[in-house]
Amino acid sequence: MKADVFNRLLKQLKGSEQAFRQIYEYYLPRIKYHVASKYGSRVDFEDVAHDLFTKLIRMESPPEVQSPTAWIYRICDNIVLDKLRRTRGEVELNESISAAPVTGSLTEAEVDSNADFFKILSHLDNESAQLVRLVVWDGYNLKEAAQILKIGYGAARQRYSRALKKLKDYL
Repeated sequence: MKADVFNRLLKQLKGSEQAFRQIYEYYLPRIKYHVASKYGSRVDFEDVAHDLFTKLIRMESPPEVQSPTAWIYRICDNIVLDKLRRTRGEVELNESISAAPVTGSLTEAEVDSNADFFKILSHLDNESAQLVRLVVWDGYNLKEAAQILKIGYGAARQRYSRALKKLKDYL
């Protein structure tokens, strides 16, 4: 979802069921995939999604968000970490791309497209695939992705460029 559309819907969220439904239907399958791939079965994604959407609805003055997917994922991560702290559970963050994307309310064409995306990523080495997934699928910018992967920005930029070239040659 583009930032301008997301920000418009976020501002209308309190009074518009349609705005809520658009954000909900777009992000619910992504939240499910994100939580499942990062935290496994230790966390119920439905609880995380419920808490996230409750927070969004209760926002008095929503911020202007430049990267909506990354922003949503950060909120989800904070919710998960809060839940785990309350239960004194520990979780090892898994940044791998081993989980398949979740279909949720996606259309059949989107499901095929998502499956194709992950199939194409399998042609890259694991580190490059993780970087491309973080930027393209999860919505992080290259600097944020480099921090997540604990590599320098220059290395991330070079790895990302090489990965895109390899994918372009493959396609």
